[in-house]
Amino acid sequence: MIRVGITGQSGFIGTHLYNIVGLLKDEFVRIPFEDDYFKDEKKLRGFVRECDVVIHLAAMNRYPDPQIIYQTNICLVEQLIEAMEAERVSPHVLFSSSVQEESDNEYGHSKRKGRTLLEEWAQRNGASFTGMVLPNVFGPFGKPNYNSFVVTFCYKLTHGEIPQVLQDNEVKLIYIGNLCKHIIDKIKQVNNSDIPIVDKDIVPYDFDKKVTEVLSVLENFKNLYFNQGVIPG
Repeated sequence: MIRVGITGQSGFIGTHLYNIVGLLKDEFVRIPFEDDYFKDEKKLRGFVRECDVVIHLAAMNRYPDPQIIYQTNICLVEQLIEAMEAERVSPHVLFSSSVQEESDNEYGHSKRKGRTLLEEWAQRNGASFTGMVLPNVFGPFGKPNYNSFVVTFCYKLTHGEIPQVLQDNEVKLIYIGNLCKHIIDKIKQVNNSDIPIVDKDIVPYDFDKKVTEVLSVLENFKNLYFNQGVIPG
């Protein structure tokens, strides 16, 4: 049985992943995590001590001061590393980075730096590390104006608001269920290896579309469902 702990367990990706791992009772045991563990060194150390796998999802995505985003995300990574080194444990760590690694913003900078810090930790300690570079993730129970522009558009269209496209970029997207499957497959792959694996994992996307194309699809769904009573097939 592989003992899996998820930081950011209560977030969008964390909630889906925690629930799916819970269904695989013959293979995995879930190690509970609460956000306040990062405020209590003893609890955080106890958490990492119990884990064969740590999926580090906890992060700040948005905040008025971009520097706070950077500082917060780096601090979370450093605290996790300090806890593992204090306990002298080397779980397989999977880190959720983002395609924004290449963007000139503090969130992207924090993700790239966090991935580098954890990769260096893994190399120092002979541990396995997977630095997952995620495309835009969408799916049910996302938080509008926070997790994904897709859920933001859905919320606005169903609440009498008009979505605005600020930049009509081409965006790579992956459905949350497919992302969870990818993560579980990666855990199994590393678990079956006789040697530590340290890699940068460019997570494959389901499709790519311009933002206006996504909005057009959602507007069509709304028209069919709300106005005509037709459930899109």
